[in-house]
Amino acid sequence: MDPTIKMMLQSYISSLENMQTNDESIRQEVENYKKELLAFGESRNDATTFFSEFQESGLMEKFMNITTKITQSAQAGQEANKEASTEKHVVTPAEWLAPFRTAYDHIKNLPIRERGLAVYRRLFEIGEKHTYITEFLAEVEKENLLWKICSEDMLGILEITLSGMDPLYKGLTYPLLKNIEAWNSSVCEADAYYLQDLLSEDIAKNSARILQKELFVICLGLNIMIYRGPKGKEGIMEMIATGNCPKPAFMGCASNMVIGKMQTKRTLDIIKKALGLSFDDIISDEFLKYKLISTANICGLSKAYVQSNANLLEIIADTVHNEIIPDISLIDAVKRESTVNFGRWRMPNDAETETAKEIALKNCQHLPYFKYEEQLKGQSFHIGIGEGFEIKPVG
Repeated sequence: MDPTIKMMLQSYISSLENMQTNDESIRQEVENYKKELLAFGESRNDATTFFSEFQESGLMEKFMNITTKITQSAQAGQEANKEASTEKHVVTPAEWLAPFRTAYDHIKNLPIRERGLAVYRRLFEIGEKHTYITEFLAEVEKENLLWKICSEDMLGILEITLSGMDPLYKGLTYPLLKNIEAWNSSVCEADAYYLQDLLSEDIAKNSARILQKELFVICLGLNIMIYRGPKGKEGIMEMIATGNCPKPAFMGCASNMVIGKMQTKRTLDIIKKALGLSFDDIISDEFLKYKLISTANICGLSKAYVQSNANLLEIIADTVHNEIIPDISLIDAVKRESTVNFGRWRMPNDAETETAKEIALKNCQHLPYFKYEEQLKGQSFHIGIGEGFEIKPVG
């Protein structure tokens, strides 16, 4: 499952697991919903469209219905307990906080939960100041701490995830940044639902626009590779250099040069008209240039990339400026002496990729996401009492 999607789904699962109920039918409904939620996540790979698809699937509405049932069930249980009670007992702040202390003790050693833990500590601090429950609850309500236990916990996890992303990769970071913005703005559960609805609409509207540049540039890079790569000009140059020029292979490479040049010129024209970008604009853009050379993601959430040809951008620029845009003939293109030293155009082999991963992880190891990557990917989160997992304190 996509790591970003998994993070989002776990927030809904955590919320349900945090809401306790004695109603067996509701418990079963929660378990069925969790399975349905995870199955939905497994079927989605694009984090940029996940929120809108989640909303359209009806799973958001189902989540709200289940939480309503749990709340109503809890209220009914409280009323029953009141009727059964023969003595009037005024709950003290310490008694009221007992379940929260249990929850806190369960997650207090988890660094990824620090924002939520800080809210628990503030809650306990207020509890120690007051003898009477009404005064205590008034201050808790004033600071909106019951909601912040949920929102701050979620914001901590989202921000840790954001630290593992390439900030230039707007297709991934935009939905997460908007989600962080929504959680920061939410003041209660109903407000969060409303903002999530607006968020899904916003992401659905803007995702295609955000990804448009990337997709066009990837297409441009592939067309240039057809023209200039091992099945195009490079193949012809190698055949000439070795003196081994079988006609079918030679004609195939020549055909790819024709097709690649035609498609490259057409794509450049579309990008200019649709996006207002020239080729020089693309190679000067810190994000788009990586998509142009078909890099492979090797580290976390697209935080680092790898590509064998160190001077591939120079090779592409030389080809576009001196062969494709001037539209010189195939013969002149093959005969032309490039000003750029060219090594064989290829993707990294397994050994190179593993070496690059080690370098990337070393450079990123100070970021929160990479400190807790395995825990974030492989565990579930609980905002309250329940079975969870342990993370030993860092350092």
